[in-house]
Amino acid sequence: MRASVTRPLLFLALALSATALPASAAEPYRVTPSDLHLEHLRPAQLSYLVYMHAGPGSGIKRPVLANFSVSRQTVDGTPAWVITHAWEDPDGTVHTVHAAADIATLSQDATWVRSGQRMSSHVVPARGEGRAEGEWPEAARQRLEAGFQAMQDGWWMNWHSDLTLLPLLPYEKGGTLRIRLFDVGMPAPLDVDYTVLGERTLAGADGRRYDCWLVETESGNPGGDAFQRFWIDKASRVVVKEEDNFNGQYRSKYLLAVPVSLEFPAPADGKQG
Repeated sequence: MRASVTRPLLFLALALSATALPASAAEPYRVTPSDLHLEHLRPAQLSYLVYMHAGPGSGIKRPVLANFSVSRQTVDGTPAWVITHAWEDPDGTVHTVHAAADIATLSQDATWVRSGQRMSSHVVPARGEGRAEGEWPEAARQRLEAGFQAMQDGWWMNWHSDLTLLPLLPYEKGGTLRIRLFDVGMPAPLDVDYTVLGERTLAGADGRRYDCWLVETESGNPGGDAFQRFWIDKASRVVVKEEDNFNGQYRSKYLLAVPVSLEFPAPADGKQG
């Protein structure tokens, strides 16, 4: 199994060319919905290999296949983007997010299966309403429910969909961009800064070049000894690579060359005809 999931990593070999952008000491630029490049949001199927490790050459742990489906739909009479996450690991984690034309979250449904325990939630941010069902640990349930009213507190972008939505920020401005983010389970929305460190080029095995912005964030906790770095392709506005470091460990995410899907499932009776 491990050999089959690591092979696609060869598609995104890192080329060492780099061009630094000028550093900016100015105040962070406050991102509003009108700044987002919504014209780059399009129906798509994306797959990422996600895994933990202790650094170069340490071997991978807890591999996960993350699939994202982005579609344009009408939800309760409102034009909307529907973003569906399927994080496939031994427990089978699934999340679903509905986002409106300004990327405000209309509703969010999520289901987790952790160590055999099934938990789910449903929220409607504009009404500050939600519910938690299943075998939630009491402390986690209380944190989830405590943030329901905060969902009504102005516009925010859904942090849970960062791989899909963060590429829409105006990175061409350079410097540091500040955006208001929220994820279900947080007590309230949070200002988070994303700094454009420079530019990087990734070279694909098929000869394609990915000219990227290299973007870093401390995830709303400056000085907390944790960071996330994103390689965002300028042409497609897609995250092609991510490196995170926290609690002394790394988490890496790589975009696969083609989305993962089973096109020819075997018949239920096991016979091939």
